[in-house]
Amino acid sequence: MRASFKTPAVLWFVFIILTTHLFSKVELEVRNKSYFFVPDFKRIPEFFSGQEFQGSKVYCRSRPNEREGFYFVVKVNGSAKNLPHGVYWILDWVTPLDPMAQSIKIPIDNAGISGREVFIGLTGGDWPGPSVKPLAWRLCLVGEEGTTIAKRQSFLWSK
Repeated sequence: MRASFKTPAVLWFVFIILTTHLFSKVELEVRNKSYFFVPDFKRIPEFFSGQEFQGSKVYCRSRPNEREGFYFVVKVNGSAKNLPHGVYWILDWVTPLDPMAQSIKIPIDNAGISGREVFIGLTGGDWPGPSVKPLAWRLCLVGEEGTTIAKRQSFLWSK
């Protein structure tokens, strides 16, 4: 008789764990903000194949054919596995060179961003150079209908 009570309890426990994981909120964890040069992205497989090796990382660049630039390294946590098709990044920033806020839309080519490091880069002419750091910034993960799924910003951006 006891065995019949254990099975439903185990099933309820598994259901609760899965439900909280599936419906958890998407969160962005900014791990690094830095300027990267082309050699920073070179890996051994690239020398053999001629193709950029991404491994477990995802690269989202403002100019997809250019690697060098300023990157936000972000880990996407939560229920990002259920992201709708057509999601993209909106990156807003202010630098010491220009007091006006700038904004750019960066597409996400690889939908599998959940739990992975995503390198969101302002590449080529979209960033002024390696010596420039952003004063304030805001990063939004946006659905195709324009709704904000997740957002992270610097302290100064909120002021």
